[in-house]
Amino acid sequence: MNKPHRETQLRRGEQQLKEWNIAADAGVQALRSLTGRNADADLAIAARLGTHAEPASVETLLALEAGSTDKLVRKEVRRSLYRLEQRGVTIPPAPATKPAVTVTAPALEGYLSAVDGRGDQLVWLLKPRPGGLAHLFAVINDPDGLREIDLAETTRKALRAAQEELIKKHALRLVEADWRYCDHLVDRAFRWATEQHHPISGDYRALRAQLIKESPTEMRPLIFTRLEADTVRGDARLLVESDKPLEENEFRTWFFDPETLKPYIDEMQRIKDSPLVLHPSQQQERFNAIVERAIEELFGGARQASWVRRLEEMAYFFHATRRIEQARRAVAAALALEASTRGGREIPLCEQLVRTSLAAFLQMEQQREEEQARSSLVLTPQQAVREAQRRRPS
Repeated sequence: MNKPHRETQLRRGEQQLKEWNIAADAGVQALRSLTGRNADADLAIAARLGTHAEPASVETLLALEAGSTDKLVRKEVRRSLYRLEQRGVTIPPAPATKPAVTVTAPALEGYLSAVDGRGDQLVWLLKPRPGGLAHLFAVINDPDGLREIDLAETTRKALRAAQEELIKKHALRLVEADWRYCDHLVDRAFRWATEQHHPISGDYRALRAQLIKESPTEMRPLIFTRLEADTVRGDARLLVESDKPLEENEFRTWFFDPETLKPYIDEMQRIKDSPLVLHPSQQQERFNAIVERAIEELFGGARQASWVRRLEEMAYFFHATRRIEQARRAVAAALALEASTRGGREIPLCEQLVRTSLAAFLQMEQQREEEQARSSLVLTPQQAVREAQRRRPS
């Protein structure tokens, strides 16, 4: 009975990868980014990794085995590791049996903030010590990596005061989270920053070693311990309503900056200032085409995976603060964006972010032009055309 069950799950997994637009010849990195989301897909990924004879396959398989509770997935991992070993890839020996948690009491505590518009997030790790707390705090960015890390001795009272100050001055709130996940986020951010040669304030390895002795654990997004991805996908209403979380205070800084929007704003301005007189409907049609392209490009390409992760982090924050429906909508947007081949197109949350940002900066540009026109005695040809259009009877 096991073999048919494996084959059935494997087919389902391959179908899931196909729906995620993962090609049959996808590399290890692409496969690694999708582990932990779906047991069927994990089985297919484990099977595929057995064909990639490289050390990265071994690393990914071992992480998949450690993070999965599915017996078929774990068995498939062992099968693929054996196949790789037969092809000459070195497989590290299985570790000696030891307790799952090597950090001795007192246990650590983890806390996370929401992700701001730049991709920054605050992460805290706390460990009780005689007379106080060891407080490791880090600022991470997705996708740039670890920005800052430090370790301080504090007390519960001082920490509560610091939290109240963050809420009062910056409207920045932290929620409880699995400390292992917090540790995973900081470690991943450290690796990203190192790979991209970004400066880091603080000695990550030395500071972490004062609190934690075991190696960091790769973990899937924490929201998927609270919500089932398939259940969210099955509710079409959630994607339609995915722009509703933008009403929450935590999204107040989520907008695109002028530098990022400049190519699109400049193109709109050239259409506006063109000596070629366009009917308003033609002009609007061209504007709409630019906006659609911006939605696709700004949420696609190299940054697409980063936007997916940010939305997943926001979903966990909403869930932890008992805004379950907003969490489900944010997950729906993340899942749709992850599967998209056209960036943020047809994802209301993404479309609204781009349209709102463009409208704000276009309005600012228009106000600047009007101020300039009022202070000038001479009309430019473009201004004259627009003034004539404004006075023309409709």
